Amino acid sequence: MSTTLIQSRTCEQLSKEITFSGFIPGCLSTLCAIQSEYYARQWGFSHPYESVISAGVSEFLTRYDEEKDYIRLVLLNNKVVGGIAIDHRNGQTAQLRWFIVPEHLHGTGIGKKLFLEAMTFVRENNITQVYLTTFDGLEKARYLYESVGFRLTQEKVASTWGKEVTEQRFDWLADNPMAQ
Repeated sequence: MSTTLIQSRTCEQLSKEITFSGFIPGCLSTLCAIQSEYYARQWGFSHPYESVISAGVSEFLTRYDEEKDYIRLVLLNNKVVGGIAIDHRNGQTAQLRWFIVPEHLHGTGIGKKLFLEAMTFVRENNITQVYLTTFDGLEKARYLYESVGFRLTQEKVASTWGKEVTEQRFDWLADNPMAQ
């Protein structure tokens, strides 16, 4: 299927090719690989980025609890192509992690669907704070985060991911009037 054809379809139209799933063994390593490849190609990140992401996946898996943590995968023809996770951390403060949708599915509504479902999990589980880390330049993602009440709380120039960027932290608080 051509990339152009996929991009012109909506989430509903893609429902026959796209499925969603919870945790599958190997899925987070796959998301790590997808993110590493994407950010290397689009932003010039290299092995330090992959190292940080891989270490996070490893640490998360040592305490993964399917009752407290949320993993939602995007499958295209039964192959993991994207996903999102909510890491419960300490039960009150969670971290939104590994959110990625492949470029050929941008504009289909799948990313928004993933994100909104993850935030529904947050609310249903009475998680009062969620944070995420990202970097300046991902404007479409930032718009999505801010649309449900995430607010930029920290910004610093750093090279944690192998290239100097303006790293950002966004926080969502359940008692924020903008929180949806």
